[in-house]
Amino acid sequence: MSNYIAVLDREHLENKIFMTAFAKSVANLSTHKGIIIHGDSEYTERLIQTGMMRKDARERAIKDLNRRLVGLLADQGVPTVGIHGYQKDLVVQKEASLHLDTNQLSNLPDVPCILISSLASNNNGSSYVSIPAFASLFSESLEDFKLVLFSANEKAEIFISNNNSSLKWNELDQDAKETSIPEEFREFQKPAILATATDFSNWPNLKNMTRLS
Repeated sequence: MSNYIAVLDREHLENKIFMTAFAKSVANLSTHKGIIIHGDSEYTERLIQTGMMRKDARERAIKDLNRRLVGLLADQGVPTVGIHGYQKDLVVQKEASLHLDTNQLSNLPDVPCILISSLASNNNGSSYVSIPAFASLFSESLEDFKLVLFSANEKAEIFISNNNSSLKWNELDQDAKETSIPEEFREFQKPAILATATDFSNWPNLKNMTRLS
């Protein structure tokens, strides 16, 4: 299975070195179908400090990030469609439930990458969905895609150093989680592949990764 859902968490979105390496890796994956999902970053907090309400700041930050990510990928020669989950009701949030319209997703332009933000549609227009919940939705709805998370520490890897190793989430001690798992995903408990931005260029034959279940 070579299709992927790559997750960009808050920490990585603020890491310019990581983002450049990630974009370069994606540029090598033109023969694979990819979905990249993202939420907000610390940019939200900076906007709040200017006097904006959190909801407005988060929405603006996510929209700005989506545009910037499309530009970053374009700089590496990767044609990307950047959209938000609320557009055409692609992702709908009703109370505590989320729904992904897989038919709408399949009708999107056939380009190497689709970039989707975690702003979902609801009765009030749009609402923010946490990136772990958004990742779960896509992973559970798209059986022919693999969910990929990225190590919190690209250099000092602890448990992703063994090629093709496999671990259960409940087998990870706190130190390992804090060193290698992005903060938002430390209690994720869903199947995922943990990789690094640089090695991602070898997808799906990653040299160093851990399958988490």
